[in-house]
Amino acid sequence: MTALVVIYFLVAASVNAIRGQQLRQQQSRLEADIQQFQQRFQRLEALREYLDSDEYIESVARQQLGLVRPDEVGFVVISTVPSSTPAPDQGPATEPDLWWDVLIR
Repeated sequence: MTALVVIYFLVAASVNAIRGQQLRQQQSRLEADIQQFQQRFQRLEALREYLDSDEYIESVARQQLGLVRPDEVGFVVISTVPSSTPAPDQGPATEPDLWWDVLIR
């Protein structure tokens, strides 16, 4: 009877030790995930601040809308050399995981 009680406690202790190790591993994975999410949040925060800046708004107005300041003279440059188009079987160049990574690097 005593041997059964001792075996029971040994098995229970080993199961608890294994479970504790699993919980420690899960904790370290979760802490690594938290660090990744904090870094991603900081990048997104920097992107938000850049998108709210006058510098970004002016660059979009100039590049995409073709706007100029009242005291500037705007002109359009037209190339005489035709641009080459990629073959249909060629995919796009390797792109970053997130489109805004290009803006904040």
